[in-house]
Amino acid sequence: MGLNPVGEILKRADKTLASANATLTTVGGTLTTVEGTLGTVEGTLASVDQRMTTVDATLAETKAVLGEVQGLLAELAEEIALVKQLPEMKTMLEQIHAAVTNA
Repeated sequence: MGLNPVGEILKRADKTLASANATLTTVGGTLTTVEGTLGTVEGTLASVDQRMTTVDATLAETKAVLGEVQGLLAELAEEIALVKQLPEMKTMLEQIHAAVTNA
């Protein structure tokens, strides 16, 4: 009779250990899943990083092109200013021509 309580304790301990082992197995599986997810996240972050590098390079190229466009627009503005002066220049040339012709 004295061994019976010890046997019961051992049985309960065995069940508890089996339950703990099952829990640890579940935790291990979950950790494996988490590791896989972290690997996926790391891969995604690396992909995002590459894309950001591409975006940065594209933005730098765009900035350079916009600088060129700005320069061309400034040149165009100068040309337009000259074209706007053409009627005035024509009038002056006509006056010079008339003065030379009448002289």
